[in-house]
Amino acid sequence: MQPELASKIENADIPSELKHALTDVAQSIDALSSTLPANPGRRMRHFFEQLVSEATDVSVDTHWWESTCDFIIKNAQARDAVGQAAVAAVHKLQPMLRERLGPYEHVTLREITADTVFRICLLSDTLTEPKKYFVAPNAISLAQAHFNKYAWFRAIYAGKAPVGFMMIIDDPDTPEYFLWRLMIAEPFHGRGYGRQAIQRLVEYVKTRPNAKELLVSCGQGEGSPEGFYLKQGFVPTGEIVHDEIVLRTVLTSEEKTQ
Repeated sequence: MQPELASKIENADIPSELKHALTDVAQSIDALSSTLPANPGRRMRHFFEQLVSEATDVSVDTHWWESTCDFIIKNAQARDAVGQAAVAAVHKLQPMLRERLGPYEHVTLREITADTVFRICLLSDTLTEPKKYFVAPNAISLAQAHFNKYAWFRAIYAGKAPVGFMMIIDDPDTPEYFLWRLMIAEPFHGRGYGRQAIQRLVEYVKTRPNAKELLVSCGQGEGSPEGFYLKQGFVPTGEIVHDEIVLRTVLTSEEKTQ
């Protein structure tokens, strides 16, 4: 562990148990990084330094520690004893960070900045089969948005933590707004963040000109988000576009009562 990082942990105004847990992860990362290719090894150390800043400085306003822990675990799982030691150290650290830095409950949609765009793109790397095949990588989505004047995109936050990505077609000349992309990073599945993100999106779309309904399309099969959308009140339209079923939710009370 770098002396500067060790000093930062030691001198931080945090519980001693958290200091020990951070030190254990740092040491396990040092051992693990030597078994990894150069790029993920460097990235792991860089991400962990950011995690230490989040754990020791209450003024840090964006929390990536859960996606960092996911990155370490995924890179460690196939590394035998060295990897298992890193996984165990991370698992010990996680509840301490959750208690210190949480809660992560209220969901908001925020603009992506120059400081956050790289890690927002990397949230896609948390997805595993088969779910990762049902949504394009965030980097691709952001590139496509550059060439579509109606693309409206936001990072999904739970508290201070970026947990996903959303993009719609926001065309004020049509009553049909289209949810183009939605992803929640794997470490945050099952917490209701996707449901809250849809609620925030509906609130936004209702403020847009002529908005009457929100459409979405998705593939079918294992890992499909179809069930999720049905639970959020979307219903199939019967249309198939590019081998994906189309669903919609009505935004105006007049149409819902017809």
